[in-house]
Amino acid sequence: MALVLGAALVAVPLVGVGPGLSPAAAQPVTSITLVGHGYGHGIGMGQWGSLGYALGDDAGAGNFTYQQILTYFYGGTTLSTLGAAPAPPSLHGGDVIVAMTENDGNDLIATAAAGTVSVFGVTTTATAVLFHLTGPGSLYDVYTSGGCAGQGGWQLAASGVTQPNAAATNGGPIELCQPGAPIEMHGSLTALANSDGAARTVNTLPLELYVADVAPSESPSSWAALGGAGPQGEAWGFQQSEAQTVAARSYVEADPLGYGGYADTCDQTCQSYPGMKYETATSLAAAQDTAGQVMVTDGTSTVATTEYSASSGGYSTGAQFPAVVDAGDAVCVSASVCNPNHSWTVTLSAASIEAAYPSIGSFTSLDVTARNGDGDLGGRVNELTVAGSAGSVSTTGSGFAGALALKSDWFALAGQPSGGAGGYWQAASNGGVFSFGGAAFYGSAGNIALNKPIVGMAATPDGGGYWLVASDGGIFSYGDANFYGSTGNLVLNQPVVGMAATPDGRGYWLVASDGGIFSFGDAHFYGSTGNLVLNEPIVGMVPTSDGGGYWLVASDGGIFSFGDAVFNGSLGGSPLSSPVVDMAPAAGGAGYWMLEANGTVASFGDAPSVAPAAESPSITTATSAMTSMTPSPDGQGYVLVDQSGQAFSYGDAPFFGDIAATVPGYSGRVVGIAASPG
Repeated sequence: MALVLGAALVAVPLVGVGPGLSPAAAQPVTSITLVGHGYGHGIGMGQWGSLGYALGDDAGAGNFTYQQILTYFYGGTTLSTLGAAPAPPSLHGGDVIVAMTENDGNDLIATAAAGTVSVFGVTTTATAVLFHLTGPGSLYDVYTSGGCAGQGGWQLAASGVTQPNAAATNGGPIELCQPGAPIEMHGSLTALANSDGAARTVNTLPLELYVADVAPSESPSSWAALGGAGPQGEAWGFQQSEAQTVAARSYVEADPLGYGGYADTCDQTCQSYPGMKYETATSLAAAQDTAGQVMVTDGTSTVATTEYSASSGGYSTGAQFPAVVDAGDAVCVSASVCNPNHSWTVTLSAASIEAAYPSIGSFTSLDVTARNGDGDLGGRVNELTVAGSAGSVSTTGSGFAGALALKSDWFALAGQPSGGAGGYWQAASNGGVFSFGGAAFYGSAGNIALNKPIVGMAATPDGGGYWLVASDGGIFSYGDANFYGSTGNLVLNQPVVGMAATPDGRGYWLVASDGGIFSFGDAHFYGSTGNLVLNEPIVGMVPTSDGGGYWLVASDGGIFSFGDAVFNGSLGGSPLSSPVVDMAPAAGGAGYWMLEANGTVASFGDAPSVAPAAESPSITTATSAMTSMTPSPDGQGYVLVDQSGQAFSYGDAPFFGDIAATVPGYSGRVVGIAASPG
């Protein structure tokens, strides 16, 4: 069955998946320009997004406390305190062991920020100590001197010491000597050998001091002073600092000795830990106020690995945690506090692509073959093909982003046609609604016991809402879509098969399979086929651009015109390879397309014959019959959808993803699609 939505999707063959990277050209090119969103992997909390939510710069969601920020980004977890069920006790009696990777393979040279250094088990103190690996089993020789540079010469103090440990004699900070300036840190420094016998250095320090030093290195402490008065007598920005602190604490507590078997974490590529470099009174307060708090996976006693990244780009990645819209990511409260990574543009030279993928020869094209379907451009790139004169290479979006130093794997070729569409919705027969691209989710009937199945949907003109219609004519309104009436309480001769909205969104028509028309709001009745004997049932309808008429289409391709709708031809007398299931209007009301269940599309009037969109999957991958189609707002393309939720774009209609790609194994039945303006 088909329905007519303010815009409907049609199924047809495509090549590649996901908006953005389409074949650049069949000949060598000198460069390509990409547009993209976000910085980093996008898993869990976005740091800019968490700031936006804390400050209330989040599309009207309001100010979030740190507890709300964490719960939102880390779905399926609960804020708990270490040592109190369900959370486990803290590691190592409340300490953290950090691998200081910049010192890998080197002697450990340490001094104190003030006073002298003591070596546990060695009866000596000195201004500086040096630990030199001498044999297997982490055996070291211990030397002393007057400073990091070995002032006065290095004097042997002890031999054959196992994993020597140095700490400031006065209990204060210790320093790891490095070229340039030493790294000042709390706790102690230990020299040891890893499983390969290579020299390694670890810093052991109290957990709360560790997170007080990590958090401001990951998110600026200055953010804590932003915004008006908030909880705990602090500005609202302090909530972001506390959220960052809890995320850092959970991350390190989630994997005991998970770094090489000798440390819990590392200082550079795990979480950013430059010692005490960025420690402030604010970061210490955030650690104290949230002391021991971690995110625990629901139903377990396991601390969640709370990954985070600088910027989600507006939609987090659905990996360990559910993907969520990140309305705070576009935060911009001043010239100096404005996320530069929410949207970005970069130009890549062909030479840089060829250097990354030398086997392709001269670069010719980039083709996205799969996206995750979340957010603008169809979402993050899952898979793509890099083609050249000598061959092609298939890789992942994150692999390509890493090879070309892109900010994230959420990107697309610049200058691609949009058709005026910013996204689309797909509706299922159980009332479920799925949003793609910039189409916002306003609700669904998926959790309601329906009297009859949903058979179609229509969107409001501004994309701020939509209606669902059931086969008994019941109407379900969401967002700014108002309820104007239904046939849910009437006894119908035949079931409703679709609906269409008026151009101003202040009314709608319902159409039954016998061609009966039901008008509500400012939708006028212009006639019907309810009193005719039809060869085949009506399967859909679409209005003219001014709302002064409409067309009905039957499954044999017959067209019935009413009001100012002009008859431009039909398939009524033609043998069809499969039944017609829907139709869509071209721009200006002087033409239309008809969609068959097998994905064939016929054009009439000034409706253009259009080719598959380069970024769309091929219709040859369709696994079920088409059910609906929607035109791009400018009438130069359309999108098809089949029962399984696969979408296929043509002409200038972008592909924003589909249910089949984002919900593997989906067993529902998609019955409609509607476009959102962009």
